[in-house]
Amino acid sequence: MVSSTSQQYKIIPQRKPPYLYPWSGPIPVQSVRGKPREMGLQIGRHNKELISKTVRETWGFLEEVLKLTKQEISEDLDQYEKKIKGCHYSFASEMEGVADGADVGYNDIVLLNSHINILSMRGGERGLPALLCSSFAAWGSATLDGSLVLGHNDDGIRFTDQFLILLDARPEEGRHFCSPVIPGYLGYHTVVNDAGLCVVGNALENGPKPEESRVGVPMWTIFRYLAQFVDSVESAIDFIRKVDNGIAGSFLIAEKSGKAAIVHRTPSHIALVHPDAGKSYLALTNHALDDEIRRHLMERPKPSNTYYRLESIVKAIEKHLGKIDADRAMEIMSTHYDSSIGRENPSGNTPCRHYEYEGKFAGTCRSAVVNFSQESAKIFVTLGNPCTGSWVELDLDYA
Repeated sequence: MVSSTSQQYKIIPQRKPPYLYPWSGPIPVQSVRGKPREMGLQIGRHNKELISKTVRETWGFLEEVLKLTKQEISEDLDQYEKKIKGCHYSFASEMEGVADGADVGYNDIVLLNSHINILSMRGGERGLPALLCSSFAAWGSATLDGSLVLGHNDDGIRFTDQFLILLDARPEEGRHFCSPVIPGYLGYHTVVNDAGLCVVGNALENGPKPEESRVGVPMWTIFRYLAQFVDSVESAIDFIRKVDNGIAGSFLIAEKSGKAAIVHRTPSHIALVHPDAGKSYLALTNHALDDEIRRHLMERPKPSNTYYRLESIVKAIEKHLGKIDADRAMEIMSTHYDSSIGRENPSGNTPCRHYEYEGKFAGTCRSAVVNFSQESAKIFVTLGNPCTGSWVELDLDYA
């Protein structure tokens, strides 16, 4: 399952024994190169069993949550396939390659890349409250050497996110990029490229109000475009502003120069959040940080875990101000401080989310840390909870 070319990576040993996940190894790394269809074939062939499993589970999950038949769900796919093609012509060729390499249907791959939009459009609040992430970016006086450091915890759907790979991609057109991604997805919600740009994504409230949502470019396609064709915070904001977005999401965007911003995007509105005066960091969970855009969203209860996690991650950042590097970023993403009770308490209210203490197979699925050094972007990724993770380090040289 692991395929690599000249790109080097190393594995950082676990700090503690794993106790939640059914594996103890590091995330698989796969390097792909070439034209869109060639890259798709490489991904499909190397991850055939995982893609087949994810296809079966995704169809079943949507049928169960949405109370719809496979045929009813399939009716949406032509519209989303057109949106994917419209975002960039090469994406359809890559999806064809993945489908052929994995021996699944082309529409199965379209489904994988559009299911989060289908879930929001068809199901509204029934599926979206489970989508949770925590992230931060720090730079300048907040970090040890002034370089930009970013962290992102993926608290998504466990049955798919436990089968991530770390994709190292050199497409024939566009930028060299890396992303922890579910095989079969064009992109996912942590992307880093050789321009020194990183974008991470978090769910935004419980999605847009039903009357404002529409069929748009699938969210994972938006992240893929940002990874492959965008090179700065300004150009990323410009693309997010103009793209035909159908649901709601938050983007934390940062570049190696130390520039960063948060973007809240609904189908019809956009809000930009910049650092407070005198602060060299941004933090983000799942509620809107802009008052005006809230009226376009189905809000999460206040207080609830998104508010507690934000308070906890800010507390962890401020504890390490002036000293933040990759190691301390891993500590920040591993924090078990629960601000709802004011003490250490691994739970669903902590950035490193733990639900096993409540008898649930849920929590943080993957953690990533990015450190923009002078020579390269260093990407650190672990499966499962970061507090017990076996981190893989991958270097991405700047163009």
